[in-house]
Amino acid sequence: MTRQNFIFCNNILYMYTGHMINAWRSHNRGISQKILLIMATAAITLSMPACVKGNAHENSTETSRKNNVASETAPTITGQTFEHGDFNLNDHIGKPVLINFWFPSCPPCRAEIPDLQTVYENYIHKVVFIGVQQLGMDSAANGQAFLRGLGITYPNMPDVESQIQTDYEIYSFPSTIFLNKNHKIVRTWTGIIREQQLAEQLDELLES
Repeated sequence: MTRQNFIFCNNILYMYTGHMINAWRSHNRGISQKILLIMATAAITLSMPACVKGNAHENSTETSRKNNVASETAPTITGQTFEHGDFNLNDHIGKPVLINFWFPSCPPCRAEIPDLQTVYENYIHKVVFIGVQQLGMDSAANGQAFLRGLGITYPNMPDVESQIQTDYEIYSFPSTIFLNKNHKIVRTWTGIIREQQLAEQLDELLES
C-alpha cells in the first residue's frame, strides 16, 4: 500500500468518524469529549483492515522524530498495572523504555503481542516494557484476561480515562513508542511491529 493511499484512507475514515460524532452529539448532549475520543479511535481502528492490505511490514508506518535525534521528553506515566503493582515511568530513568498502546479487540494488536513477549524475554534486564490498554471497546478485566490467556508477563496497565493516550497523542492502534535512557522520545511506530523489527529498534536504543 502506498503512502498516498494510506493517507487517503485515513482521511476518509476521519471524515466518517467526524460525521458519526456529530450525529451522536446531536442526540447525546451530555456525552463527554473523552468518550467521543474513544469512539472515534475505535471506529478508525476497526475500519483500517478494509483499507490496508499486505504483509505486516506494509501495514506499518514508522515515524522518526527529527531524524532519530531525541528532543521531546516523554510525558510521565503512572498507575496500577494488572500484575506488577504500581508503575511510574520516572522510576526507570537510565534505561530505555518501550511503550505499546493496544486493546484486545484490535486484531493487529493481538497479532503483535506474542512478538512483544518474545522480545521482552530477551531484553528483560536492558529495556523497560510497559503495555497501555485503551479502555472503551474492552474493559480492564477483558484486557487482563486476554493477557493471562496468552501468558504475557511484561507489565501492562489500563489507560484510565484515556489520559496516557491523550498525553502521547495516540490516534491509531497498535502504536509503539521508543524512549532512550533519558526518556526522550526517539521513535514512534504505528501499526504492527514484529520481533525482528523490535529487536533492531531496541539495539539502536542501547547503542545510542
